[in-house]
Amino acid sequence: MQIISKIDSTFIGFYSLLIPVVGVLVFVMSGQALALLLIPLLLAIYLPSVLRKPLRRRRVAAAPIPASWRDFLTARSRYYRGLGDEGKKRFELDIVLFLSDNPIAAIGGREVSWQTRLLIAAGVASMLHGRPGWEPPLPDGITVYPGSSFDGNYQVEKGNIAGQAPERGPLLIAEENLHPGIAEAGAGRNVLIHELAHFFDREQRRGGSGILPRSRRGRNDSWSDFWTSEWRRHLEHGSILPDYAALNEAEFFAVACEIFFEQPWRLHDAHPELYQVLQNLFQQDPRQILGNNLD
Repeated sequence: MQIISKIDSTFIGFYSLLIPVVGVLVFVMSGQALALLLIPLLLAIYLPSVLRKPLRRRRVAAAPIPASWRDFLTARSRYYRGLGDEGKKRFELDIVLFLSDNPIAAIGGREVSWQTRLLIAAGVASMLHGRPGWEPPLPDGITVYPGSSFDGNYQVEKGNIAGQAPERGPLLIAEENLHPGIAEAGAGRNVLIHELAHFFDREQRRGGSGILPRSRRGRNDSWSDFWTSEWRRHLEHGSILPDYAALNEAEFFAVACEIFFEQPWRLHDAHPELYQVLQNLFQQDPRQILGNNLD
């Protein structure tokens, strides 16, 4: 994540110049001095509105993270432990920017602990680490359920749902499932990454390029076509992915992302082409990071 993206800074600069240019042109053509007087007023309205977010981000980025956060990440995130000094600084920046922008709420008015908030942010930062220009596609934030599961009616501990990525609304996750996914080395199961992957998948299908950076056929495939092909290959020939990947293309992608971040060596050895596509998508190789702190 960035304090301000290049495209946002370009648009802000463009409109900041456009307002006075238009004002001067109106004055030249009409002779109305009011046009010149409106320029500072319009800028005073426009600039605070568009700079509110980057200024807030700059403020939170300037403050050092609490030592307790760094200790917690070191103890609980093997991804964080595997990063070098510069990588850890960027990881920490992603965490504070994410937490400053994205609401994390608990049901029933419960308070979300800083440890849970940090685990969520660490999962997001892991997926964003290779793409500093990316933003998490979570406009409605994250809702945390107590315990380890909920059911289809969103009743706590009444079903076997560990997390959910609704078409509209926040990402839902049962709190107890955050801990093993972040901390356990090579667990192969990470509910947060799985559900985040669904949001990234929908972003690619709708608002993203929809084009994969590379395919085994040496050409750019559409996002949907590639994952449909891989899913059908899994149905016909099997793969190292868990059985849940067979449900549909979206679940196949989400499960593949889990294995990519949790068991990258295993995925690379069994399915190197699939691994390459995910490596190009996320612009990182988790083997290089997780390999620095093998247990």
